[in-house]
Amino acid sequence: MINLDEMVNRWVRFASMLMFFLLFISPLYFNKRGLLIFVLLLISDGLLINYENPVFNALIFITRAAIFLALIQIVLVRLRELQTNLFQKIVFSIAIGLNIFLLYTLVGMVPPDQSYTFFDVLFYFYGVSVIMCVSAAVSFSNRFANKASIFFLGAVLSLVLSDLTYFIAFNLGFSEFFLVDRVFNIVGIALLLQFMFLERLENKDIRNHLEERSA
Repeated sequence: MINLDEMVNRWVRFASMLMFFLLFISPLYFNKRGLLIFVLLLISDGLLINYENPVFNALIFITRAAIFLALIQIVLVRLRELQTNLFQKIVFSIAIGLNIFLLYTLVGMVPPDQSYTFFDVLFYFYGVSVIMCVSAAVSFSNRFANKASIFFLGAVLSLVLSDLTYFIAFNLGFSEFFLVDRVFNIVGIALLLQFMFLERLENKDIRNHLEERSA
């Protein structure tokens, strides 16, 4: 990666995502609820090839936001049973406020020549979806504390760090962060794939249990 051109690296990233996608749709990993997420991940990495184009850039923000919202949807049903006290709600609210302030700071760091109409709106939309997804992943992990929840939390955090390091590398000019981005991206997708595998096993066990009871 260090010796390759940035455009070549983007094509390599898309190729690696395509391999992950093909692995996901195999009988071993396929999960209907995860199909939309992996399709969006593939589309996002395809759009990334033309990241400098304002139209493609806007579509990337929308697609990435949709990915994190779709991740929330996977665990939303189980989070509805989560009980929180007043102290936890206060801490959660403070954390949300700090993250929104961080978003505001990041927007201000974008060079004027890399900004465009509605950039701020799309960035905030994407940022809020990330904050919501991380909050859901942390709550999911604290609520169940099993392998699946840990893999899900690891996947979400890795994907967030991947996006953040890419932002730093491209918008702030620290090219060494492109390598960090790739590491987090691969780890995040691998953890997400493992989460889908565990979800598939759990759903299979539930179906088998119901079939045994009905028999």
